[in-house]
Amino acid sequence: MKKLIALLLALVMVLGLVACTGGTEGEGGATAADGAKKTIYVLTPSPDHGWTGAIGVAAKEKVEALNAEGKYEVILQTFEKADDQTKLIEDIIAKEHEEGTVGVAMLPAGNDVEDAIQQLIDAGIPYTAADRIIPAVAPKAVSNVKYDNIEIGAAAASWLVANGLKEGDYVAVIEGDGSSADTDRTKGFNDYLLGKVEYAGKKIETPWASLDTVAYSGPTGWNPANAQAWFESYGKIAETKFIASWDDGLTCGIFDALEGTAIDAETKAAFLEGKPFITGCGGAQALYDIIAGTSDAYTCTASFGGVMSVTYPPAMIQVTIQALVDYFDGKTVPQDNTQSAECVTKDNVANYKGFA
Repeated sequence: MKKLIALLLALVMVLGLVACTGGTEGEGGATAADGAKKTIYVLTPSPDHGWTGAIGVAAKEKVEALNAEGKYEVILQTFEKADDQTKLIEDIIAKEHEEGTVGVAMLPAGNDVEDAIQQLIDAGIPYTAADRIIPAVAPKAVSNVKYDNIEIGAAAASWLVANGLKEGDYVAVIEGDGSSADTDRTKGFNDYLLGKVEYAGKKIETPWASLDTVAYSGPTGWNPANAQAWFESYGKIAETKFIASWDDGLTCGIFDALEGTAIDAETKAAFLEGKPFITGCGGAQALYDIIAGTSDAYTCTASFGGVMSVTYPPAMIQVTIQALVDYFDGKTVPQDNTQSAECVTKDNVANYKGFA
């Protein structure tokens, strides 16, 4: 009898411990088994200017809103370059935490952080990524939030073709930093002209046989001053009527070149007399104002045949953060969250609000 009573007491103690710990592996929820809040780290570029600056503003707004709710502890950390982001990731991995209580939402600095993200994966830390999706680690992300950069390039090409671009015309393509967002835009542009991809359900009527008259700037680091310098040294300015730029700031870099003195007056006049067309991308209000004709920032833009910007809103970082929140809450999260690109022109610019 004594042995039976002791056995029953032991069983009660075990059941009591199970009831105290609670939860099962894989369940969502904002707190760990011991009641501690789950932590979300948000890693974004330092909010200096332009599109990345707007990413920082959007991230800060989302982080503050989540912290005000109090359900999660959300920590915003910024970086200047890939090495800095790698260090941030390594520090997160090194911290002591229970499995399933930490996650990372980020805008990857570029392919140089692939190994660091793989370390996150190996450590069992869930992550979501925005914009610069790294193919080797994308299949292990909770969610990859991006715009279709192939479509963005195709949209730019389609608009230029609709405004008179034909094979044999000189075209300048102002590129970014060699990341997937940049190279995919160039690929989409090229493939549209070659008849390989469509935009808005349509392909080019007469595919190009050659891209020999397309000039590429190479990496500018998304820096308007670098775009300006490249265009000032471009040898076919007078003969060029069409420009595709992968960022609104880079587009303004072209305007800066035309407002400056590095290009001789005769070349500049010949270029502007051709009523050129130029595209951008991103959603900067400064370019939207130029498109709308309400900006006096540049005198040269009055001579353009048209200015257009393809949508690529910085608010995608908020979607990326929310995806990790939803994952921790046990909701279904799409791994491939690809948004569609739209052309903002003088006809519809009033419907869009840009970032400062």
